[in-house]
Amino acid sequence: MIAAGKLAALGRRELGLASLLLWILCAILIPLILPGFLVYQISVALTYAIAILGLNLLLGCNGQISMAQGVFFAVGGYASAILVTHTSIPALATLPIDAVITGVLGFLVGIPALRLQGLQLAITTLGLAAIVPPLALKLDWITHGASGISLDKPDPPRWFPGNQDIWIYVLCVLGATICVVVMHRLLRGDAGRSFRAVRDNALIAAAHGIDLTKVRLAAFVTSACFAGFGGGLFALANGYVSPESFQVTLSLNFLVGAVVGGITSIQGAFIGALFVVFVPDWAGEVSPALAALIYAVCLVGLMLVARDGVVGIVRSLLARLTRTTIRERARALPANPNEL
Repeated sequence: MIAAGKLAALGRRELGLASLLLWILCAILIPLILPGFLVYQISVALTYAIAILGLNLLLGCNGQISMAQGVFFAVGGYASAILVTHTSIPALATLPIDAVITGVLGFLVGIPALRLQGLQLAITTLGLAAIVPPLALKLDWITHGASGISLDKPDPPRWFPGNQDIWIYVLCVLGATICVVVMHRLLRGDAGRSFRAVRDNALIAAAHGIDLTKVRLAAFVTSACFAGFGGGLFALANGYVSPESFQVTLSLNFLVGAVVGGITSIQGAFIGALFVVFVPDWAGEVSPALAALIYAVCLVGLMLVARDGVVGIVRSLLARLTRTTIRERARALPANPNEL
């Protein structure tokens, strides 16, 4: 058991280091080698990844199945769009405001949600996601209804060498990096241990003095803050928000992205976001008439191969490689310790 634990810890450290190096390398190379539209799509994927990070915290680390992530993402997007177009607040300054607004909303939604768990919570929050588009149409005095809200994308500063699209990409990278750091600190601290204890066994966690209500509500609020921050960043990157941007399928896509990447990992949020952004487009290019079928086949096939997500496959391969290396080193050692 001890050896297995050491192997798992070693695998996580290797995966974390490889992910950091890959993140830095991709962040530098993407705007240099890819065309502008692909850079824009990756920027959108980064905003989705932030929302999926929050869902991983709520679902993977705390065990609450919520379909309301698209709701908070929409609120963050509309909040940024309204603040930019109706006030003199700088565009980037709206992002922390989005997180606060959605955090308060998450608190209000999370209180009654504490009475629900599992499938009941999923269905209830899915109902909230279905309300968003018609509600945005109804509140046309502030959301502009079906026409949506157009806003100016942030202009790069004078010292920045790239154009506006690359500047927005940089902002998305920085925003995602901040969220990853916050997520990492949460999971490595007492809060993360409390989240996982409640997920694994609520009765035992309560017996050890953990306040179940406080922990579950904290996870719900934190997840909502992540989604609101990502939604605001999406509005700035897209330059436009409308009810069509936040259909109920958005919450489903966030859940798909979390499962595909791995619901208990930080890296999985980015893998899942790339999947839900690029695979539907690729399927449409292969066959517009069969795009949905191709996407479904890819999703089902991936789930059959990677039940714990893509990150789960990578972790198992690293663990297997580490075990093989240890066996080879053990065989290379002399049978007589005195020969060392």
